[in-house]
Amino acid sequence: MKKTLIGLAVLGTCMTNAYAQSSVTIYGIIDAGVTHVTNDNASRTTLEAGQMQVSRWGFRGQEELGGNLKAIFDLEGTLLNDTGTAGVGTGTPSTTSLFDREASVGLTGDFGTLTFGRQNILGVGSVGLADPMNLAFAATSPNVLFAAMNHSGVYGPFGANNGGTALRQNNSVKYISPYFHHVGFALMRAFGEQPGSTDKSKYEGASAFYHTGPFGASAAYARMTDITGNAMLKSYALGLRYTGEKFAIRSTYSSNELNTTQRRISVFGIGVDLPVAPALTLTGAVYDTRHTGDAHDNSQQYIAIAKYAFSKRSTGYVSIGRAVTDTVVSATQINLAQGFVSVGSDSANRFTMGIMHYF
Repeated sequence: MKKTLIGLAVLGTCMTNAYAQSSVTIYGIIDAGVTHVTNDNASRTTLEAGQMQVSRWGFRGQEELGGNLKAIFDLEGTLLNDTGTAGVGTGTPSTTSLFDREASVGLTGDFGTLTFGRQNILGVGSVGLADPMNLAFAATSPNVLFAAMNHSGVYGPFGANNGGTALRQNNSVKYISPYFHHVGFALMRAFGEQPGSTDKSKYEGASAFYHTGPFGASAAYARMTDITGNAMLKSYALGLRYTGEKFAIRSTYSSNELNTTQRRISVFGIGVDLPVAPALTLTGAVYDTRHTGDAHDNSQQYIAIAKYAFSKRSTGYVSIGRAVTDTVVSATQINLAQGFVSVGSDSANRFTMGIMHYF
């Protein structure tokens, strides 16, 4: 009987250790704000989700496999908490994907990280970290819409996303290296899975990044084709970041070009964070977006944000912004201030107040 009890105790300890070697985390962001936008000919007031950061939820897990090797997975979807729905439409025809932001599984260890599934393009994980306003106001940010190629009316047909925007790619393999003397790199390939061709609807990307102390720099390159394999979209981007005790400064430059029309869209941005009190941070950002090649247009955005941290998880914010374009926006042109300046206007002012909670 004594031996049996000892055996059960040992077995219980082993099972406890086995369970301790794996974990699953539920995480997310709930963000909502009241926004008032005044255009040349109209104004509107809305309650919108995902202002400071896109509202999301997800499951992230890992399991220890021994030898510093881990199996990992990540499932993440958009939350539209202003209406209570989850997931957004992707692809053509549009279908709601529950985990539209990420759906990947892979391995990580001393060799780096290798993942498979639906994933962000490489620029998001490198240059995106230097975005002037920390990827706030994603629905109107030039870096999200044009640098990350998330404007559906412009970048829909390219890459392995069934007609969806280029920001996230289906059927992809991504490798991220460990740091070597503060330098790392990443490679990614998304397969178009078109019969008889490996060149149709593909994505290929590479990035490099450098971080030491308060300084960081990153660069990304990508090329992707449409379903014919003839039209190719190429892009490159650079990001610089300095994060000090008294201030932080971030700057990005990106450009992408379509070979069939020579359309080029470029975005330059710069922003500064000023911590004026332990819980209060002020952010100022400027973006200049240019469309050249097949057409010529120019747009600027000027953003000011005040964020107050109620706790480590909850933040209140107030923002004012202004956007201007060279020409009056029409229903048929590429709108360089998408979602900010309305059709029939060439400028707009925006005021937003909201709260964001991490869990």
